[in-house]
Amino acid sequence: MFRNEGDGIIKLSELRAVLKACIEENGMKFSEMQLDELTVALYDDARNSISDEIRDSARGLSFEELKNQMTKHPGLLENISIR
Repeated sequence: MFRNEGDGIIKLSELRAVLKACIEENGMKFSEMQLDELTVALYDDARNSISDEIRDSARGLSFEELKNQMTKHPGLLENISIR
């Protein structure tokens, strides 16, 4: 579902699109503001868990960084498949 540039990097806008699709698919109701806040919180937390050197040089998250972040929140993963 991520449409990246083939660089393996997940950008904030891509994460937001995936979260929005998952929320809609599961019949959940989030305002655009809530979706933005959730996206930024997950993204920032994942970026903060990587080293300063990598964070400063990266333009986004790797799939592994996002996967590690999502596994911290099992409730989020109930209806999301991460492979």
